[in-house]
Parts: sequence; structure tokens; C-alpha cells
Amino acid sequence: MTAILPIEMAAHDSDSLKELASIARLITYARQSAKSLEAEFPVWCLDLALGAVLQEMYANGLQMPLFEEGVDKANMAFAH
Repeated sequence: MTAILPIEMAAHDSDSLKELASIARLITYARQSAKSLEAEFPVWCLDLALGAVLQEMYANGLQMPLFEEGVDKANMAFAH
């Protein structure tokens, strides 16, 4: 019996998830800063960017969150 994913691929996915999580934290910080400045358009753009990064994370094996109440909850998860 052969493995579905080689070990190198699994390690690569783990590294990818860590890198994507770092990007998500960066975007979340920038979004919170823009929100505190009441800069609506940058907040909207950063929401889109965060959604794209989260989509990549799910495509790379991250489990879907238990909530589906919007980006603010996702931001809280990555802010800490």
C-alpha cells in the first residue's frame, strides 16, 4: 500500500500553512489599523485579501472554522 501524499508533501503543506497564517495575521493587523482610522475602502480591500488567504489555507488542508459569521470572527481568531 502506498501513501496518498509523500512525507515531503505533508511537510511542505505544514510550512505553507504556517506562512499563510503569518500573512493572515499581517493582513488582520493592517485591517484593524485601517478600521481604527475609519478608512472604509482599505478595510474592504483587506477583507478581500484576508478571504483569499483563508481560502488558500483551506485549500492547503486547514479545517473549516466552526463559525460562519463573517470576517470579524476570523480576524479575532488570527489576531491572537
